[in-house]
Amino acid sequence: MLKLMIVDDEPLIQRGLMNIIEKGSTPCSKIVSACNGFDALKKLEKFRPNLIITDIEMPEMTGLELIKNVQAKGFCDRFVILTGYDDTSYLRQAIRSKVIDYLLKPINKTELYDVLNNLSVELLHEENREKESVTVSIADSSMPNLEYSNMSKNVRVIIKYIEEHYNQDISLDQLADHVFLHPNYISSLFKKDTGLTFIHYLHLYRIKKAKELMIKDKELSFQQISEMVGYENVRHFFNVFKKYSGETPGKFRELYKIH
Repeated sequence: MLKLMIVDDEPLIQRGLMNIIEKGSTPCSKIVSACNGFDALKKLEKFRPNLIITDIEMPEMTGLELIKNVQAKGFCDRFVILTGYDDTSYLRQAIRSKVIDYLLKPINKTELYDVLNNLSVELLHEENREKESVTVSIADSSMPNLEYSNMSKNVRVIIKYIEEHYNQDISLDQLADHVFLHPNYISSLFKKDTGLTFIHYLHLYRIKKAKELMIKDKELSFQQISEMVGYENVRHFFNVFKKYSGETPGKFRELYKIH
């Protein structure tokens, strides 16, 4: 669903647009209006729309100036401009500003609905690609493909223990007590069946769970995530994450976050 901002200094036009969009079958989930460029920038500090529809002719700050400001601050990257003048010079400026469409006043409902629906489809495709990328990233960079059927019973028991207790402090001595084997033998057996050391596997599994938490709950802090996957020290968590993933937790969250 689209989050939309409408910027127009004419209250009648602003209300009319809101009315057309709210009464029509549009994919907009939230609409915020602004009466000029400065009002828009202030509201954009908290509201991050998928699209901004802005009048091009406004006092103090034109629509094109607003677009440049918004792009520089990274508040939004999709814009539609409105104007009462079918002027090719405006069109050229709009193209340079990477505006996705250019609508003339009075607004044609069909054209407006087409813009909103097309953008909604585009965003849905992007979200699906991001989700696929996240799934691939979690599967490929965190955990190897292991043939559990070829493992000994003891190693399968150890892996199950890790999966159930990864958020706690786990040591070879604890595992030894759990499977009634010597720690040195466990280490050798685990490496033979998985190709990984016990501690390597434990780190990879914890990283996998950390990534899942980052995707599931964007509000969790790295300190919280660190503790939830078994690392009391967040700096240690960062070091392990970077070592085994090739990127920091912050970079992962930034690259794969879903808006």
